[in-house]
Amino acid sequence: MNLRLHTAVEHVETPAPDAPPPQHTELVDRLLARVPQDPDGPAPDLVALVYAVPDPQGYKTTASYLNHRTGGAAHGFALTDQGVGGPFTALRVAGAYARTGRCSAPLVAVVESGGTAGATAASGVLLRLDAGAGFGLAETAAVPVARLAGAWAELVPERGRLLLVLGPGTDPGAAPAERTDVRTAPTDSSCTAVWRLLAQEAQAWRGRYATVALCAVDPATGTGHLAVLRDPDACEPPAGGTEEEGARHG
Repeated sequence: MNLRLHTAVEHVETPAPDAPPPQHTELVDRLLARVPQDPDGPAPDLVALVYAVPDPQGYKTTASYLNHRTGGAAHGFALTDQGVGGPFTALRVAGAYARTGRCSAPLVAVVESGGTAGATAASGVLLRLDAGAGFGLAETAAVPVARLAGAWAELVPERGRLLLVLGPGTDPGAAPAERTDVRTAPTDSSCTAVWRLLAQEAQAWRGRYATVALCAVDPATGTGHLAVLRDPDACEPPAGGTEEEGARHG
């Protein structure tokens, strides 16, 4: 089956100077409090917790806690030590599970405490996927930095527009010139950066962009991480282009 983005929510806060950053379990609680109630929706059958840096106050197994809070019947795991690439890997795993029939409603939570790994804000993003309406998860890939510009150019659709959502380590100046808009993610986050922007804007992007590509670069390895979402229902722009033709904005 092909996974589609059902819901994306974010939480962000700036920890007080004299207070410890929130624990991962606290970030999970705050994310779940923002998820719209859907009593008829499927319960998660795959739960992934992603973080680049361990919980500074960790004493709980937060992946199990997240599973418990969302029904307790899913296969759950934590994914760490992959920097900004962690969320991309988690989506790749979810896609593989779905293609082999082992899940149909995965949930991915990405969390990071403030003051670590280049992140001054404490933040989290929760992604729910299933087979319903929404952006389809087309692919995830790891691309050497030197080949990113070419990989982006190949994503420009024949109809409609490409939206590039660029996070840490990327160069907006290398974006394609044709039928492409660029958004840059918040600079106060690291592994959650592009996903925060997705959570904020996904609903507004639907129908406007045929393809949305999220990208971040791991400076330690020189690897670009790319996730491609496609909207089969995106409308073709009217004759003469749109107000966003050739736009570049943050």
